[in-house]
Amino acid sequence: MSENLKNNTPTPEPALNLAGKLARSFMRSKITALIMIALTLFGLMAFFITPRLYNPEIVVPGAQILVQRVGNSAQQIQEQVVKPLEAIMASIKGVDHTYGYAVNDMGIVTVSFKVGSDE
Repeated sequence: MSENLKNNTPTPEPALNLAGKLARSFMRSKITALIMIALTLFGLMAFFITPRLYNPEIVVPGAQILVQRVGNSAQQIQEQVVKPLEAIMASIKGVDHTYGYAVNDMGIVTVSFKVGSDE
């Protein structure tokens, strides 16, 4: 380091790739600060102007299927009705989630579709 001070020769800049050249041009340019200020102002304007709902009402399309089988236990209905019905419903295009449960004499399967689907 003392040699550089004595000789007063600047160290050569390393070779830069495209990203380095672009970064160097932005660092040396005086318009960069103006661009950053403009982008910040546009971002703040967009933040305050954009309407937003704190509790948006989203309609999730879905269906609930009730199956009655008198004289069957909840476990029988779960195995014979609910599980196969859930598998069939899950294979439908656009289904997001299926949930099923069984009680004595009845099986219930709830199907929810992806938000925005009409099917």
